[in-house]
Amino acid sequence: MANFKYIEKITTSKELLDTIKSEIEQLTNYTFNPAAGETQEKSTWTVMTDLTKKDSASGKTSELVLKGISKINNETKDFYVKFVNPGFTNPKEHSSLTVQVLADYNSTAKTFGTEGHPVNFEWADEKFVTSDKRPTDRTIDKPVYLYMNVMNNRLSLVAVGDPAVHFEDYRKSFLYVGALKPFKYNMDDVVGNIMLTAGAVAAEPATPIAPHDYGQYTSFGNNTLQMLATKSGIRFQKHYPAFITQAPQPGKAYSDSKLGDTGLLLEPQGFNASAWTRRYHLSPIYVVHGYDGYRGSLDACIAVSKNNILHLDELIIDVDPSDTTKKHKQEVYRYFDHNTEQNFMNYSANVKMGVAFLKEVRY
Repeated sequence: MANFKYIEKITTSKELLDTIKSEIEQLTNYTFNPAAGETQEKSTWTVMTDLTKKDSASGKTSELVLKGISKINNETKDFYVKFVNPGFTNPKEHSSLTVQVLADYNSTAKTFGTEGHPVNFEWADEKFVTSDKRPTDRTIDKPVYLYMNVMNNRLSLVAVGDPAVHFEDYRKSFLYVGALKPFKYNMDDVVGNIMLTAGAVAAEPATPIAPHDYGQYTSFGNNTLQMLATKSGIRFQKHYPAFITQAPQPGKAYSDSKLGDTGLLLEPQGFNASAWTRRYHLSPIYVVHGYDGYRGSLDACIAVSKNNILHLDELIIDVDPSDTTKKHKQEVYRYFDHNTEQNFMNYSANVKMGVAFLKEVRY
């Protein structure tokens, strides 16, 4: 499989954008296996150096703008992702970024004709205080674990505040930005097919921030999935996840007036792998709009039940032998027990679901 790169790094909140920038700059071609009949694919990600800024005191990257190209068949769409680290000007924001989807770049004015609502991305509870009302030792200089999968159409990553600083304030936070994997019936869905979602601790805004008000269904990108546009062109509206799942645990399920709580009672230690197949259930994560319906799925990202599985476990999937588009025999996914208070699973059929994305393939 010659279209992705998996990255694991230990960095710091201060150096996180430099780390992402460096990885994108170094990525010119994706690894491929010519013996399996694969051909080399070039990376289309670029760093917008004119728009990327450094902190004057530390020299570290404080704002990073990446250009991506979404391609389906022969149609392409340029899109841009802006990351801003507020910790350089506000020490209390030591574990967060602001992420924004941009489009329609004017190279002369260096402005964008389309700007999504900024999305908060956090990997620690910045307001956490200990039992004696003191903040923890977490600062912008403390370590952050970064796990990232880069594909030309999109980035998916997980940032984790170092647990060694404090056991209670750190979070495992998931971010996805870029194109969805379309169905075979909407291979022309290119122009608006850019999505952003990110985990956060702080609650979403009650109302959209000017000038990013796109109506009453404006997505803030934490508890919903923010899409660039609907089929009719309405920008940055709320979309929701859908996946194949058992009912959530009691107290997290639909409560019927006659049946009561419809949740599934789970054995707390042993539930998940099938007693018959010995396999875990994994599901694509589909993206749904309230009017447009099903649109596509997160590319190389899957939903996994959190029961009886540990953060950073690896899940091996056997490739269907009839799938002639794949030259490899197995796919290895890395599981992440994302646990931010605000995340896109909150408005799903089962809030007790983790995520996993592609780590490697085996031939």
